[in-house]
Amino acid sequence: ADRLPPCAESVPTSVSALNIGGEAGGVRDGVPIYPGGATNMYTPTSPLSLSQPSSLRSFMKLPMGQSSSVPGTRLPSQPPQPPSTKSKMKRKDSFVGSPCRLQDTDRSTQASGRLDFLTYLPYEIAMVIVIYADFPAITTISEVSRSWSRFSRDNAVWRRLFLQQREWRTPRALATASWRTTRPNRLFGGVAGASPSLTPHNAGASGASTPRIGEGELPATADVDALLTSRILSAYMGSSLQPAINLQHMVAPSPTPSALGEFGGIGSQLHQRAPVDWRYLFQQRLELDRHWSNGIADVHVLTGHADSVYCVQYDHDKIVTGSRDRTIKVWDNNTLQCLRTLTGHDASVLCLKYDDTTLVTGSSDSTVIVWDWATSAPALRLASHAAGVLDVAFNEEHIVSCSKDCTIKVWRRSTGRLLRTMAGHRGPVNAVQLHGNKIVSASGDSLIKMWDLKTGELIRTFAGHTRGLACVQFDGKTIVSGSSDQLIKVWDAETGTCKQTLRGHKDLVRTLHFDGGRRAVSGSYDQTVKVWDIITGKCTLELKDMHTSWVFDVQFSASKIVSTSQDQKIIIWDFAKGLDVADIN
Repeated sequence: ADRLPPCAESVPTSVSALNIGGEAGGVRDGVPIYPGGATNMYTPTSPLSLSQPSSLRSFMKLPMGQSSSVPGTRLPSQPPQPPSTKSKMKRKDSFVGSPCRLQDTDRSTQASGRLDFLTYLPYEIAMVIVIYADFPAITTISEVSRSWSRFSRDNAVWRRLFLQQREWRTPRALATASWRTTRPNRLFGGVAGASPSLTPHNAGASGASTPRIGEGELPATADVDALLTSRILSAYMGSSLQPAINLQHMVAPSPTPSALGEFGGIGSQLHQRAPVDWRYLFQQRLELDRHWSNGIADVHVLTGHADSVYCVQYDHDKIVTGSRDRTIKVWDNNTLQCLRTLTGHDASVLCLKYDDTTLVTGSSDSTVIVWDWATSAPALRLASHAAGVLDVAFNEEHIVSCSKDCTIKVWRRSTGRLLRTMAGHRGPVNAVQLHGNKIVSASGDSLIKMWDLKTGELIRTFAGHTRGLACVQFDGKTIVSGSSDQLIKVWDAETGTCKQTLRGHKDLVRTLHFDGGRRAVSGSYDQTVKVWDIITGKCTLELKDMHTSWVFDVQFSASKIVSTSQDQKIIIWDFAKGLDVADIN
């Protein structure tokens, strides 16, 4: 942490020194000379060095009298006189004198001709430079001077920092990012004045379409900003936040409607909402990560089913569960009250999946029912399996089901017509996943198989588990599987190699949820729910002593985990305790 980062590779000879707040410096033989009278020297690293892993000291401080280990710099005992041409320099700052302009130093700074290169640049150009800094650098920039602190508070900076974290790009956050304000509120915590109207975001190279300094209101005191920056820094120290990212990934593009998928409609709701304060969202999301790491959550228990609860799915508004009592219940995710109960199956409801218009359920009665959300009535009943339907998946055109009869069937979603049957497993097919034109299945025969949706041909077999598989997840590139051998394995879908084995459960791993990030959540017959980092293979959180029997299903989002069990309980762990996650959940 005490290692000094390298200086910028070159210094223009027309600039005397990057000297902020001290005596005048100069350039001698192409080398910047730092004066002895300054108490703190800030030497910004180059943008390239910011792209490498760094400590929180992305900018270095050189105390008075301390020699630098950076090649090409020295601290003379007597500060040199500035070049004679310096006295003729005229401060060219179009914002000097503006009532909203923050003065960085005293009047002697202007008189001596010292140059603050960021402040002298047009605001938009300065922001193109600042936008490439990582979070530790932005924190340091906020401490350099009052003007630099203003750059560090820009809404575009925090939007970019937020979107650099892949784990944070939830559908709601991406929908929020697709809109911006004409005059962004760049002040943390809503200190600014009236909320401007919203307009569609048109992403540029820097992602910033920001006003010049002088627009909007200024905070009443800098203490508020310093306090909140301190809170962000404290949260960063204990989080899994990624450090600086390679430059080619620093400019995170705004999401397109196609990237948002079925959540694209969320963006239209933002017309009626206040402008987005990305610095505030960053702080809230960072604190949410800390809650996950430390297990800080409110716990709620839902009861209402008369028997074991086998399956669950939920979103921002509702929770849907299926039970051995042959019913499907829809719960309000905010009030936790049961809204309606669907009946139609003649045996246990073992699996379910839904989207905005359709609910698909599978049952021990060997049938699949397609429900219409608008009427809560069955629209189609698919009957072809010879035993219980253990899992279902679907997209816009197809429904895929798997069964205890060792087969996988593909149906036309609109008509319910059976298109093809895949037989290749030698045991019950307990789980199935659909992504693009690929189907991934997990069976009691201890194998995972990948199939072509269009042709039904077997593409690849994944062997590695020593006992039957109970669950599988697939995001297009990575497969995560759970088995009776008490292990969770992470596979490369393209090569078929096992990248990681997660150990920790003491019984059958019955359920998994994985959404494409580095976090996965599992539930087991050992009555625990575990949170995993699939990159490191470590269990980051264990939730126990809540379920009193086997855990059958688990789902998670940015702020919650919902699990179901043989004990008839639905348990909700809400990690957004005391946080505002409306735009990031």
